[in-house]
Amino acid sequence: MNDRRTLRPADGRLVRHPADYRPLAAEGEPVEMSSYWRRKLKAGDVIEVKPDAIPAAAQEEGN
Repeated sequence: MNDRRTLRPADGRLVRHPADYRPLAAEGEPVEMSSYWRRKLKAGDVIEVKPDAIPAAAQEEGN
């Protein structure tokens, strides 16, 4: 099962990767869904970023 999703921290949250404790990128990054990320998603600590939303956000920053 290869379930990857792009997640970003919810506003005001610092979420760390369980393997190396580095912070999850504020703009979002793809992660392999595990029980850890499912718990964070359910708790509201992270938000799933839809693939079509990423270019739009980047385009707005460029203006």
